[in-house]
Amino acid sequence: MSAPADQPNVVEQPEQHLAVVRDRVAFADVPALYDRAYPAIFGALGAAGIAPSAPPMGVVHGSPDGTLDLSVAVPVAEPFIGDGEVTAETISAGRVATLLVRGDYSQIGPAYQRLFEWAAAQGLEATGLAWEQYLTEPQPGGDPAENETLVAIQLAD
Repeated sequence: MSAPADQPNVVEQPEQHLAVVRDRVAFADVPALYDRAYPAIFGALGAAGIAPSAPPMGVVHGSPDGTLDLSVAVPVAEPFIGDGEVTAETISAGRVATLLVRGDYSQIGPAYQRLFEWAAAQGLEATGLAWEQYLTEPQPGGDPAENETLVAIQLAD
């Protein structure tokens, strides 16, 4: 059986274009934002004839303060021209601290905390942009232990 999380790592990430629905929401409202955003994003991408280039993401802007400034996101190969609620964002290229989490989504919050603490202990400074990328798609009735999520924080140069 796999450990819930691997060891933190620092990687160079290329620029990443995203199609997003961005909103400021209370933690309790995050699932409803995802439920609203993904159909809108995939619909807009389908209408534009654009395929996702990587698994979906949730991008957190700044520090949570009882609410999250959250972009529900789908990576795309080229900059996306917005369509109504679905807009474009780009994550700039640079160093990123990552941590692979295996298991239930309830482990994501503690994984962020572990990653931020690890980065600080290494003398690394976070920029205020963090994200989780859902590497596996949960299946109805599936085992949450099979989920894999990559948690990442962008690092200052």
